[in-house]
Amino acid sequence: MNKSANILRNAILIPIFLFQACIPSLSKGFLQSVTDFIQLRSLVSPAPTGPYYVSVSVSGLLGTGLVLDLNSGTESIVVNANGSFDFKTALSTGNNFNVTVNTQPTLPTQTCSVSGGMGVVAYGNINSIIVNCDPLRYAVGGTITGLDGITGLVLTNSVDGSTLNVAVASGSFAFTQTYLDGTTYNVSVTTQPNHPVQNCLTTNGSGTIAGANITDIIIACNSTAFPIEVTAVGIASGTLSIRNNNSELLTISTNGLHRFPTNIITNNTYSLQIVGTPVNHQCVLSASGGTVTGTISITANCFSVLSFNPSNGGVLQPTESLRLQFSDEVNAGSCITSTGTLNTVLSIPIQFSVTTTTITNDTLIVSPAATDSWITGHRVLTLNCFNVGGTPLSSTVNILYLVPSAIRYVSASGLDTNPGTDVAPKRNIQAAIDDFLGCASGDCAVLVEDGSYDPTFSGGAIHLVSGISLYGGYQPTTSFGVWRPNLHGSVILMDTTPAGCSIATITSPCASIIGDATVTSNVTISGFRIQSGPDTAPYMAGVFLDSTNNVRLINNDIDGGVGINGVSGVHAINSNPYLIQNVILGGNCTAANCDSVGVYMSTSVPIAPVILVNSISGGTPTGSGVNSRGIRYAGTAAMTVTNIIGNLITSKNLNKTTSLFSIGFDINSGTGLTGTLSGNIITGGAGGTSIGLRIQATTSIQIGSPTQGNQITSSDALTGTYGLYLSGGQTVRRNVIRFGTAMSAAVATAIGIYATGGGTQIIESNSIQDGNVSSTGATATLNGIYSANASATSSITGNYIRIGRSEGTNSTATTTAGISLNTPQNALIANNWIQNGTSDVNARGLEFKSVFSGLRVYHNTVSSGTGTSNETPLFIGAGSASIDIQNNILMLNNNSASTACIYNAGIGLQTAVKYNVLHNCVNLVIQNAQNYSFCAGGVPGTLVCTLPLGIPANFGNNLNIDPELASNFGVIANYTPTTATSCLITKSTNALLTDSYNGIGTRPGVDGAISLGAVEYDQACTP
Repeated sequence: MNKSANILRNAILIPIFLFQACIPSLSKGFLQSVTDFIQLRSLVSPAPTGPYYVSVSVSGLLGTGLVLDLNSGTESIVVNANGSFDFKTALSTGNNFNVTVNTQPTLPTQTCSVSGGMGVVAYGNINSIIVNCDPLRYAVGGTITGLDGITGLVLTNSVDGSTLNVAVASGSFAFTQTYLDGTTYNVSVTTQPNHPVQNCLTTNGSGTIAGANITDIIIACNSTAFPIEVTAVGIASGTLSIRNNNSELLTISTNGLHRFPTNIITNNTYSLQIVGTPVNHQCVLSASGGTVTGTISITANCFSVLSFNPSNGGVLQPTESLRLQFSDEVNAGSCITSTGTLNTVLSIPIQFSVTTTTITNDTLIVSPAATDSWITGHRVLTLNCFNVGGTPLSSTVNILYLVPSAIRYVSASGLDTNPGTDVAPKRNIQAAIDDFLGCASGDCAVLVEDGSYDPTFSGGAIHLVSGISLYGGYQPTTSFGVWRPNLHGSVILMDTTPAGCSIATITSPCASIIGDATVTSNVTISGFRIQSGPDTAPYMAGVFLDSTNNVRLINNDIDGGVGINGVSGVHAINSNPYLIQNVILGGNCTAANCDSVGVYMSTSVPIAPVILVNSISGGTPTGSGVNSRGIRYAGTAAMTVTNIIGNLITSKNLNKTTSLFSIGFDINSGTGLTGTLSGNIITGGAGGTSIGLRIQATTSIQIGSPTQGNQITSSDALTGTYGLYLSGGQTVRRNVIRFGTAMSAAVATAIGIYATGGGTQIIESNSIQDGNVSSTGATATLNGIYSANASATSSITGNYIRIGRSEGTNSTATTTAGISLNTPQNALIANNWIQNGTSDVNARGLEFKSVFSGLRVYHNTVSSGTGTSNETPLFIGAGSASIDIQNNILMLNNNSASTACIYNAGIGLQTAVKYNVLHNCVNLVIQNAQNYSFCAGGVPGTLVCTLPLGIPANFGNNLNIDPELASNFGVIANYTPTTATSCLITKSTNALLTDSYNGIGTRPGVDGAISLGAVEYDQACTP
């Protein structure tokens, strides 16, 4: 389990109780798998801004003593032969250069002239200057403006094949060859600049030399796409990972300037998310999204506190100093404005000084004055520090300590008859607690050395007392001077299960530590390994919280042990769990249908649990019909989930044929459930049914926020695998959802998001991938999204869906569908990017079934996938009517007589079918087995256009053309339009929505037109 904890902390270490910041989310594998939106690949490395150097080519020199000056004599060089010569003066981007002849050559006397000698340095050495001393030969050159791309540009004279690399931002240039009078030339741009992507146009590029240098060639550069530049600050070690637009990944391991590989086309949008941070760093971005009108410059601030001594959340002795190591050099003077309740007895100002641990002056010492001491109690210091460059801490840092008024000490070598001092410690933890006879001040502490401690020696468990905190992990033989909470060397372990545990119930389990309603002031438990068992009880738990909101479990390793009917790592009844940086395992249960849960919560009063940066896992039960769940809520009252952040929540892989459920996060019941669940990695293990996140109650919980989602995964299963399984209306946004494979002889199902129960369903900006299903004897169903009975206020928008294959033996109902809707009520389906999978029966990009009236289907780009029976990007079931279908791109993978781009299985009349692009389909529209082709005005009609599907105003302007997207089909398709895309697609006038696929308002584009399909595109198109 320590390994699991390390994986968590390396991946998403965001101690929110210490660092109040956004939590990075979502999977690197996804980022690397999706083809980039814009297709403008270039350099990953940032361009330096220097040093750059100026060189000149000298031609036709016969004499000696030619002197050339750079920048009015800043440097001079003497040239006595033809060739290339370098000035040694270093220049930077934006500096001017000016090469002139200071002294003409003699013996013989010649007159040499400079071409291309004046301008502004861009990104590179200046190699486009020629000094010509031959009166019978001439230079070919001109002027350049607007060069901003860091790669420069390449010019070619096609007459002789000579090329010239130009790194002049603005100014003059010349080829380094000379030409005879009457020679023709034809100069063009053969390599355009990048970062930003530019389009450089040539004017006066061709002609014939007529007794003079050619100086009128004009190269004018304009940017068409711009880079996203990220300046990283405060990275001490490790890697920062940032994704853009759900697709491209930038990894940063050094401070300074970095660029995404892909430039973003002008007036398109960008959306950045941090998906991985260096260990112990907190990183935030100065901006996360917007519309591109120029180079985007972002600061990634990772200036963080890397370590605390004493460890945060621990004990601070009255005269002890804090030692805080930062990820960059810290300005001690800036920290004076820090605030909080960590104050001193005499109110002398707190002392701040710096020293060096790894980086110069990276460590801050916080101390009371020599004659002063800390005030006792639970104290907080909120840091307000800057690095020496003026960058503040990336997030609020709250340092929590208990300055104890009284301490008892416990050692495995102690005696309970001892007074409990550091030199004469107690043997048992409960004996030390009891020795206080209560703690009215609420600031008492028990310090425990590494060793094994049986909680059952008195009363069957350690019973917490209000205001008395427990701190394990003190190194033996150091007189309690070294605290190592991360090692969890203080082990609370049941040697035997108490006899009283034989009557344990789900509301009163057997446990190693119990906190009940008498705990009315804060109790912190930190630095322990806690394990119940080893003998079984009907219900077992590591820690049992009963009607208290005041127990804080921080940085512990907790194992529920072994139970018969159920086992939990942490079991909370009518309590608010406060769990931070723990590793929690549900343990094992042995009876049929038993439950092994990492964190179990049940309450009849509202709760708002604080569950931050934990690794939580269900256990591995062994009976039949058993369940493993990472977190389970089974209460009747409201729960607010907003403070469940930054956790790795998993259930174990179970035997798929004998188990029932393996669920990462399971909410079984409750009323008034609310809050936003974000920043977690949630995984359902293998089982009879595998589910990442299940909510079985009608709630207002939002799964993901507008800026921060979760990574949710289900694994392989026997009968069903579901990324999300939802009952009632929920909002699901910005999550990465992956789901496994279901294989069974019976009905088998694999669904990314399963939403049923009606209500308002908002499903937006999620990535849904993978999923396969196979049944050897019945129906197999594979859906990216399945929604039933969605209300008219529901919407499914801006999702990326790419799924696998369904195989169902002897079942005509086996289907693979990107989005499948059952009885929706005028919901909105818009801006979705659907690459449907394959099926041995039905493949349907969009599937609308059952009897309903009303649905809005706008601006989706959909491929049908491959099916052997029915294949279509848009399927309408018999009895469905009044669907409004506009501005979509619908593509058929396999064009055959039995397929169609729009397939209506019944006679239901739709509201509109207009401004859609139908590609690769002989049968454009099939309605009630009747084939409709496009007639005048793009109206579907049959019987030689004598029977149109509707009037032109509602059924016209459809197109039967290839949309020429970046890649219409393929293993990973790219649905971004290109310059080959018809202007009828990218410059439509049928305005319906204000947003595009990535959710930021971009319609209409700056060109005043609308792009059909999911992606708004404002660049050049094909008339």
